[in-house]
Amino acid sequence: MRSATSYFNGPLYRKTMARFWPLWAGYGVIWLFFIPLNMLNTYFNRYMSSAPVTRLFRQAVNLPEYVTPGLYFAAFFAIFCAMAVFGYLYNSRSSCWFHALPTRREALFTTQYLAGLSFLLLPQAAVAVLTAMVELAFLPMSQWGAALSGLVTWLLAQSGICLFFFSFAAFCAMFTGHILALPVFYCILNVLADVIYTLLDGLFHEFFYGYAGSAGAGRIVEYLTPAYALKDAVVLFGSGEKGYHFRSPGIVAAYALVGVVLAAFSLYVYRRRHAETAGDVVAVPLVRPLFKYGVSFCSGLCLGMFTALFFGWTEGMAVLVASILVWTVIGCFAAEMLLKKSFRVFKAWKGAAAMAAVMLLLCLACTMDLFGVEGRVPQADRVESLEVTLNLGYPVDSGGHYSAVLTDPENIQRFIDLHRAIISERDRVSDGVLQHYKENDDGTWYFQDYTYLHLNYTLKGGSSLTRRYDSFPIYQDEADLEGSVTNLVKGLYNDRELVSDAYGFEDFLKKGRLTGAWLDRVNNAEGEIEYNVYLDDYAQELWDAVQADFAEGTIGVRYLFDQGNDRLKNTCRTDLSFSLTAYQHPDSGQEGYSVQVSPGGFDIDETLTVTLTPNAKHTLAALEETGIWEEGYSLAGYEVRDSTGPYPATESR
Repeated sequence: MRSATSYFNGPLYRKTMARFWPLWAGYGVIWLFFIPLNMLNTYFNRYMSSAPVTRLFRQAVNLPEYVTPGLYFAAFFAIFCAMAVFGYLYNSRSSCWFHALPTRREALFTTQYLAGLSFLLLPQAAVAVLTAMVELAFLPMSQWGAALSGLVTWLLAQSGICLFFFSFAAFCAMFTGHILALPVFYCILNVLADVIYTLLDGLFHEFFYGYAGSAGAGRIVEYLTPAYALKDAVVLFGSGEKGYHFRSPGIVAAYALVGVVLAAFSLYVYRRRHAETAGDVVAVPLVRPLFKYGVSFCSGLCLGMFTALFFGWTEGMAVLVASILVWTVIGCFAAEMLLKKSFRVFKAWKGAAAMAAVMLLLCLACTMDLFGVEGRVPQADRVESLEVTLNLGYPVDSGGHYSAVLTDPENIQRFIDLHRAIISERDRVSDGVLQHYKENDDGTWYFQDYTYLHLNYTLKGGSSLTRRYDSFPIYQDEADLEGSVTNLVKGLYNDRELVSDAYGFEDFLKKGRLTGAWLDRVNNAEGEIEYNVYLDDYAQELWDAVQADFAEGTIGVRYLFDQGNDRLKNTCRTDLSFSLTAYQHPDSGQEGYSVQVSPGGFDIDETLTVTLTPNAKHTLAALEETGIWEEGYSLAGYEVRDSTGPYPATESR
């Protein structure tokens, strides 16, 4: 009679289930209170306002929303289940005893794996049966379909998540011989992709001027971070009447399939694992170099950048690189200590030196931009749209910040030209602290300042490119130098259509009705500065006057520098502000505004501020009609400085 290979041992399975009953019983009790007992409590609670059947049905169809907290329950309990069923691998005596049993390794692994998985799946199945009994007992037959559908959706999704996390924990269990190392490896490997991406992203931020992350790589990292990807996948859509569905049920199924693959690979490793490795931090010889150099790499980047940031060593790249190299070597020796279980590890200096050399080459490659990251600028014909944010200099009012999404190739090209110019002048950013004024050889003075530009390109084909230049210099003596950063920024400042969009003149009154106007920073009869001088009765007249002056170019003019005579002569310190009351119904579910007020709505106030100028004749005439000058008020101006003397900073308005 032929003998068959057994892959399951029934008595061992039952023994394991009985031995660790508090673990699966506790998990089941949590779900018992979460779903069936909670539903009964809601049904019989006489203080609830709605009918019992309605309350119960609402909870029944909402069951898929419990997958989100269940995700964290599964991740938490999975590691304890793996520690329980595979705990015999981490003690020499128990490991030798188990493997001396007349049972093949395949049967040992499969039995223990199924027992650990049962700790999670069987309590959920029991809770699902009890929940179905509650629904069938208290809901009318017409609602059984929707209620049971929600229950099945929850059970399948939760079971798939449990399958993945327990298989992942079992996979980690195969590579270590120390029970305390198992939860550490489990937690680290769950977030390892995100950690490495964050470390490299931080390194690139230090080396690459304007770097703001990689959207494509970020998406891959999300899929390699199970908790994040699954949480995003189980976001609910739909309604209680028609039932709910997950955002990406396919991702949940894919992770469940990955769990099956991890289980099979864990069996492969288990069959070749040596019982003598019990007590080792890493039990598989092939993985030890990966562990050693992985710890060295992560400690070098993480602790190296942290040390440089902690001590404020962020000005010079040499200090940052040195800090990274020191921690790389320390991390290599620390990993060797864990592997050898000894402090006598200095013979491993060759590996530490090799790892330090690799990190040095990485830093040098970033410094020389061998990857072409810093200098990457797309061609205009490859850009589908461009989201841009630009500082519009002075005065500081509602027009000081421009943000828009551009699709016109001509407008996109202007910002691409500025992008290229900023990169070409990148070396000037490292000059240190920038003085706002500087003396020429002939004794005259010129101005310098910082501004910012954020660019987010959406390229044809679906990819994207983001750059953030938070502080790049502009120089007064280069304002007319064609192709310079300052000249290109000046051209954008002189674009009246762009400035109008920055103020939001065209869309402001579409949001609601104009309700108020007031002046800030005016001189009163005593010559003192006064705020909030209200002119609400003349709000519309003042608005129309500002629009007329803006069209003539006598108001809303933007200046590169705060201290120049053109800026001081042609702007006042006084601001004119307008407010509107917009309306949006809370149940409309739509973006945008409506000026009609109806019961149940609420007001939304917005403000637009314009700095006045002595040349804005229409606005000044409208102000004169208000009678404000007769009350002793006057516009507050700036003191014009001599170009041969220093320019102390004024209060920016």
